[in-house]
Amino acid sequence: INVANFRFSELSAEEINSPMKKLAFRNADLTDESFNELLKLLRYTPELLQAEFDDCALDGVGDFQPSESDIVRELGKVEMLIIRRLHIPRFYSFNDLRSVYSLLEKVKRITVENSKVFLVPCEFSQRLRSLEFLDLSENLMVEEYLRNSACEGAWPSLQTLILSQNYLKSIERTGEILLTLKNLTDLDISRNSFRPMPDTCRWPPKMRFLNLSSTGIWAVKMCIPQTLEVLDVSNNNLDSFSLFLPRLRELYISRNKLKTLPDGSLFPVLLVMKIRENALSTFSKDQLGSFPKLETLEAGDNHFVCSCELLSFTLGQPALSQVLPDWPDSYLCNSPPRLRGQRVQEARPSVLECHQALLVSGVCCALLLLILLIAGLCHHFHGLWYLRMMW
Repeated sequence: INVANFRFSELSAEEINSPMKKLAFRNADLTDESFNELLKLLRYTPELLQAEFDDCALDGVGDFQPSESDIVRELGKVEMLIIRRLHIPRFYSFNDLRSVYSLLEKVKRITVENSKVFLVPCEFSQRLRSLEFLDLSENLMVEEYLRNSACEGAWPSLQTLILSQNYLKSIERTGEILLTLKNLTDLDISRNSFRPMPDTCRWPPKMRFLNLSSTGIWAVKMCIPQTLEVLDVSNNNLDSFSLFLPRLRELYISRNKLKTLPDGSLFPVLLVMKIRENALSTFSKDQLGSFPKLETLEAGDNHFVCSCELLSFTLGQPALSQVLPDWPDSYLCNSPPRLRGQRVQEARPSVLECHQALLVSGVCCALLLLILLIAGLCHHFHGLWYLRMMW
């Protein structure tokens, strides 16, 4: 809909008292003037909790300056504002949104996704005192401007910050910049292109969740905060994981290059681990037993070698499906060739493959008995004398 020329018809507050809780605009064309008119709707929607703008276009520069008699100073009960793929043709001339600072002071959740955001002015961040959740994914944020956005006193109540798919380059600088966010617990910086991870980093003191998936990292070091309860390092280039994380409860490490399960003693309280699509060839009872509290393990779609050890272990554990939610369909043999493509649960090794020592021992015993028998017969029938006579 094109609401560029929208003008609100005044009504008395007694005439309309809408129970509306969500108001969404999709594929709408707006202007600075029509946005000011739309704000007047707030007087008649006292129960409104969420406002959403998807795939909209704003033909303006953010000059939201209604007349003094029409000004709306706050959004009422609105707690959530979602903006996705907002197109602003003249974004290079856009104002600093000073006119809407007061409107958003009580909003708790803001999402501005894929809208070419490269800076949140420091003063604006400081006014968002009630903000608990901020999603700025798929934008143009870099460390230099993030430092201005997360200035001292910015987002004092913020708990969750999502900066996925921006232009961040340094894990160390990002952690240092966010030290001002004293209440931050969840941080998503996935799908950024980070340089090699340094040995040490500084992070907000209450960090519990960190998402580093799809960031191109090759190793994990002590830079990872020890306070974490959930860590996602999926879709990277890790070939090992040997970092002690005493509080970690969930580890997501799928789509890497690990050849063995990490040592369970590194994660004394780990409950969930997802390690799909790596280079695992086997796992054993001892490896699983090293995780004292593990309840869920997803290790499917790996290159399993269906050895006698692995097959005997799986056959002896009928309750594997309670720990492996993707068992048995995702567990296929990659070798030996005759078992390739079969489910590990259904594969059966041959006696020759699994009992080689016993088979060799049996053959040796049989040969020894045969030699003894021949020697006894030769002695009984004077075989040596006949051999000498023949010679």
